[in-house]
Amino acid sequence: MEFPEMLEEEEEEEEEDWLTIARLEVLEYLLRRYGNLRAKDLAQILGCKPATIQPLLKRLEGCGRARCLKVGRSVVWSLNEPLSETIYY
Repeated sequence: MEFPEMLEEEEEEEEEDWLTIARLEVLEYLLRRYGNLRAKDLAQILGCKPATIQPLLKRLEGCGRARCLKVGRSVVWSLNEPLSETIYY
């Protein structure tokens, strides 16, 4: 049985999709674990620039998985969890 050869473009798209999904999952984990974080903080944790993180956060916001909150002069990101799952002490 022969498999069709993948074009370089297809390989790059597949790799990019995989990397994007992994980055989104890591961002979700960080927001779940550490709570409200600035894009700058997330970028420092991941060793990249805020400009790299910002579109991913916007994508999470578009899916309804994260939300952007204005706190004073800062903007922080948090995981968009239903209130029933939030633990109160």
